[in-house]
Amino acid sequence: MALSPAGRRVTIHDVAARAAVSQPTASLVLSNHPRARVAPATRQRVLDAAAELGYKPNVVARSLASRRSFALGVIVPDVRNPFVADVITGAERVAADAGYAVLLCDQSARSVRQHLDVLRARQIDGVLLDAVGASTLPDEALAGVNVVLIDEPSERWPGIATDAVMAGRLAAEHLLELGHTEMSFIGPASDVHAFRMRERGFVVRLREAGISLRSAWLRRAPATVTGGREAMRLLLATGPRPTAVFCANDLMAIGALKQALTAGLSLPADLSVVGCDDIELARYVTPELTTISVPARELGARAARLLLQLIEQSTQRVSASRLLPVRLVTRGSSGRAPAAVA
Repeated sequence: MALSPAGRRVTIHDVAARAAVSQPTASLVLSNHPRARVAPATRQRVLDAAAELGYKPNVVARSLASRRSFALGVIVPDVRNPFVADVITGAERVAADAGYAVLLCDQSARSVRQHLDVLRARQIDGVLLDAVGASTLPDEALAGVNVVLIDEPSERWPGIATDAVMAGRLAAEHLLELGHTEMSFIGPASDVHAFRMRERGFVVRLREAGISLRSAWLRRAPATVTGGREAMRLLLATGPRPTAVFCANDLMAIGALKQALTAGLSLPADLSVVGCDDIELARYVTPELTTISVPARELGARAARLLLQLIEQSTQRVSASRLLPVRLVTRGSSGRAPAAVA
């Protein structure tokens, strides 16, 4: 705790005195108030004074004065997923810069409704819902709450999403360019929007090329490494195998890759594997994973900025955001289609 020369806690009055401004002006600057009209030179003088004195804002006092908690809730499906962790990181950085704390809620531990009850009890200022099935929640579950959805388009609430359909299309186009015509898709049997759209983009692009996905090569499994590995085991055990596999996320792709190698296949000579997300681990498996890069941290950051805009404006009328673009990252797990498949 910073202390004034008199040995007491540094207050905003001390900062105002050092900067030779009024206390309200110092408060506007230090609270990052969006409607504050303060000359740049004055703003800088206040910031310099705060830094010199080691001023730290009193969050409790600020909350009482503004009737806000200055805290955001973030509800995610599974914090163990590296992609989800990156989304959280992006959101947390934006929130922290604006003076907000983040309360993290993991759906794998409690239901969304239970988490919402806890957040309401803490008088949270707003909530980010990251692919946790907001469309299935009744209106009253989020009544009176500032809400932004992540990767889950809705007509009821604003949100930020990635171009999941394009992710599937890019994977299909990459494999088609490599000469593959016998392809499989591995994805979860869930209603998560991003997973469904990735699958749709992949399947539609294959159909445009005159290729139908065999039912036996459409595999459902949990969106985890274990799920991907088991799906690949079953895929290899049921008759002819495909020459390429697209997985709904990188965790499944890494599991599928591991199982293919365990079964004695050479990647990518015998089988190509493509993932989606571009998590850090994708660069540390052998062979390195070809994947579709999805901007997870930017996704979280934009969602947090949108939520703060809702809180500050006290309105649900916010500007629509375009889908965040995705891109193909080619690595060693994909290659030319083999001449014949055993």
